[in-house]
Amino acid sequence: MSNSNSESSHYESLVAENTLAVSQLVDLLVVLPDVLYKKSFGTNKQHVIGKHVRHIIDHYIAFLAAVHGQSTEALDYENRRRDERLELDNHAAGNRLIAIASALNRITDVPETALPMVHISEDEKCSVATSIKRELAFLASHTIHHMAIIAMLAERGGVEVSENFGVHPSTLRHQRKLLMSARKCA
Repeated sequence: MSNSNSESSHYESLVAENTLAVSQLVDLLVVLPDVLYKKSFGTNKQHVIGKHVRHIIDHYIAFLAAVHGQSTEALDYENRRRDERLELDNHAAGNRLIAIASALNRITDVPETALPMVHISEDEKCSVATSIKRELAFLASHTIHHMAIIAMLAERGGVEVSENFGVHPSTLRHQRKLLMSARKCA
């Protein structure tokens, strides 16, 4: 297998990991009652499914803008749009996620090049070199992390969530290995 085919294949698996997570989230939003999407949980009432979904969307939008050259600046996850409408309207958020999945599927046509990213630490702005692949790996983990929180909130609100929702693919692979080992020993 040539290096370019390997590169493309890895790109495709990273895109697939992201689009799977996004589609799982869309599927949940379809059945999630509007009132639960906006409901505040926790002692300080700061945990809201809609805020987690909007946060996920903001990260993908920042990434896609940087990759597709819609932004003249470097990738900057801190300087996000924060469209509050997406926190309040699960149907609008679902539609935006569908558009994001579609845009992610077009990334396999983008050549892998260095991607400049802005990182701010203690109010100091610095430029960090990253790549599309690295950011796809980050976005998958970031999305799944927030989906795990969303799953807990949804279940607390009485909505059943699939057993793989918010579970990282590495965890699923590990669980399959354990299951296969247990079957071999049986």
